[in-house]
Amino acid sequence: MINSLFQNSRFLVYVIVFTSFLSSVILYIMSLNILFHLCLSFVMAVPDTAKSGKQLAATLLKVLDIGLIALVFQITSIALYQFFICKKEMVDSRFLKVLHIHDFHDLKSILMQVAVLILTVMFLEQAVEYGATLETLYFALSVSCVLVAVVFVIKNLKSSSHDKTD
Repeated sequence: MINSLFQNSRFLVYVIVFTSFLSSVILYIMSLNILFHLCLSFVMAVPDTAKSGKQLAATLLKVLDIGLIALVFQITSIALYQFFICKKEMVDSRFLKVLHIHDFHDLKSILMQVAVLILTVMFLEQAVEYGATLETLYFALSVSCVLVAVVFVIKNLKSSSHDKTD
């Protein structure tokens, strides 16, 4: 009974895969909608001051941030589908092949890199919107600490995977 329960529990991953994929599609559509309306408002009134230019730059950074978060959901859904549900070899997924995702270590590495990119974009948003404030400096220091930690973790993940293959 417990054995069959565990064997069939892999189908619960379908819920996560579907939710992640649906979330990525919603976020992609939302970012395209925002970008479309931003282009319309840009054509109607081209920014003529530094302040309106900064607002446009901040909005574009927010759209980029949404797109990167959508990418995280998409990577997660495709990787979980390949790891748990798909019976074919991983080579069949061109998306994962391009990203060099072959196991969970690779997936964690890619997701951490995208997370650092999202934090960097968030820092740029903060810097553009609020300028050089003390809070921006604190945010820069915290993003730098996270960046150093992620580089250290990725380096250790790659060295541990090389040790296993040798």
